Amino acid sequence: FRPALVRAMSQTATSLAAVAPKVVSIQTRGSAASSSSPRVVQGRTGRPALFPSRDTSSRPRRAATVVAMSSAHDNSGMSDMERYLFDLNGFIIVRNVFTADEIARANAAIDARSERIVERKGDLRLGGNKGDPLAGDGVTGRADLGGMLEWPAPDRDLFRSVLTHPKLVPYYHALVGEAYRMDHLPLLIQQAPGADGFVFHGGKMNDDGTWCDELAYHWNQGRMYNRLLAVSVALTRTEPGDGGFCVVRGSHKSNLPCPPSIQRYEEHRDLVDNPGLEPGDVLFFTEASTHGTLPWSAEHTRRAALYRFAPATSAYGRAYLTQTHWGGMDDLTDAERAVLEPPYHQRLDRPALTMGGTVAGQRRAEFKKEHDAKVFGSKYF
Repeated sequence: FRPALVRAMSQTATSLAAVAPKVVSIQTRGSAASSSSPRVVQGRTGRPALFPSRDTSSRPRRAATVVAMSSAHDNSGMSDMERYLFDLNGFIIVRNVFTADEIARANAAIDARSERIVERKGDLRLGGNKGDPLAGDGVTGRADLGGMLEWPAPDRDLFRSVLTHPKLVPYYHALVGEAYRMDHLPLLIQQAPGADGFVFHGGKMNDDGTWCDELAYHWNQGRMYNRLLAVSVALTRTEPGDGGFCVVRGSHKSNLPCPPSIQRYEEHRDLVDNPGLEPGDVLFFTEASTHGTLPWSAEHTRRAALYRFAPATSAYGRAYLTQTHWGGMDDLTDAERAVLEPPYHQRLDRPALTMGGTVAGQRRAEFKKEHDAKVFGSKYF
């Protein structure tokens, strides 16, 4: 009985070893192929696993499929690494978009209009009451300024260039679509030392647990879709821990509303990232992320210019309803006009900015427009 049992067990082990999966070494770019001797596969306990890998160098082996991260931009306008990081974290930072001279001129233009900057006081304060984690010194409020697109040249140059900057357009295309449009009026955010923060907000879930479609983020068939994309130009330096913009990493994919204690920065502070930024860097984040502002603790004043962009058919803000917000409309370029179009579908003769900076777009057939004009009194339904 015992010899028979031993033979059966030996045959079973031999059969299993024959069909055990081969261990293939996946190389990173630039590494050499390994020709080391057979190794023992370690189990979870650190002891040798039941079936150590065998030397199969003399046998034909199935080629391993390696998906490499590319450093070049792909068709979407973002590198594979950038797409991964945005999908993982809900934000990315593009470094050195603007030069030191451009940043200096933009700050000088703001300084020249410092009397227009409005500090938030009383009920307009955003960080809670004195003593709260986001309240700062309990007195100094965040300050806001608008109207930068309407300023005369050259003061407006950096602020208008954000709409169509060749370094930024690929990201707009990838994150909100080729016929992207500006949503919300641009806003300068300024925090003096001690200024309060902003209770965390945003997120794809409303506080009552319902779906917040107007801020949604999702991934479908290899593409990212953002209903509202925030773009912030750093005009001053932020060191991690100084305060300013902060985000709960990965919260754009949460299926539950953010707990109020996290929104108020009372619990689980380890989940909150306060990224470092240099003047000229541009921060992209989806409004589906839970984000906010930490009180400003550095000795210098913080400044950032905040924009939002949306797909062609999506809108959150309503300033696009009137042209009075744009001041001198006659001196806008065709590309800038395309980005400032109201929301409507691309196939209805919508101008769209190409990756090369030219304005193109789908054309609706004339006979269809003639029919609509007869039916509706307008070329477009």
